[in-house]
Amino acid sequence: MYRLIATDIDDTLLAPDGSLPEGNRDALAKLHEAGVTIVFCSGRADVSIQGVASRILDPEDDEYYISFNGARVVTAKSRSVVTRHYVTHASLALAVGYAREHGLHIQAYEGDEFVVERESEFVEQYAAATRTAHRLVPDLAAELPDGSPKLLINAPHEILLEHRDPLNAIGANGPDDGFVAMFSKPHYLEIVATGVNKGEALRRLAETLEIPIGQTLAIGDGENDVEMINAAGTGLAVANATASARQAADIVLDSRAEDAAMREVARRFFML
Repeated sequence: MYRLIATDIDDTLLAPDGSLPEGNRDALAKLHEAGVTIVFCSGRADVSIQGVASRILDPEDDEYYISFNGARVVTAKSRSVVTRHYVTHASLALAVGYAREHGLHIQAYEGDEFVVERESEFVEQYAAATRTAHRLVPDLAAELPDGSPKLLINAPHEILLEHRDPLNAIGANGPDDGFVAMFSKPHYLEIVATGVNKGEALRRLAETLEIPIGQTLAIGDGENDVEMINAAGTGLAVANATASARQAADIVLDSRAEDAAMREVARRFFML
């Protein structure tokens, strides 16, 4: 019996064009009505997750958001913080310095906004895709003395591939916790504090809720979902998932996000 389902959002619940298939919305609503705890998990900020999740369920504090790839866990309605683990100011300064040196667009987060040092087409695209506001500042490190839940570098995938390993080397030898870099989408290279991932956040939340990890189910599609898929009692990958997510999964679904993969989950694992 599964008591909790943790689901990624982009390309798992939402189709590649950003639309929400009716079958995914209806399946999660039925699961919630049946008493299953719903956890929306994403690299997005929790305000952006709420914008998607509220189209499925009226936000209540018995639902949860794992945001910023696990750096924050909050309740759905009040967004009360359950756990948090940020990239420290010293680590942020290192990553920002690297991005400047290599001419990369990098952004950080504070409150419900993302923060940038310059306007670009990447800023416009990200703001439109996530429906979040942004703020322009002269110096990210100076502006964010308390660090950031994550950093994001936005560029074509072939460019980002050149920088993932060098950034991870810097993060591994950096101050405080350091940081790690991973892909959430081909054009999004995400930087979080070492030890932060969706899987660890899921384990902490399940423990807080006194739900055995064996009674949890997680579904995702990308590299940043691998730890979550591994952590859950049963880990699932949608049919169009990356190779790393498919390899981590106990079961690869027959459906993609746009085919209403969550409807398949409700039928196969909850008989709904």
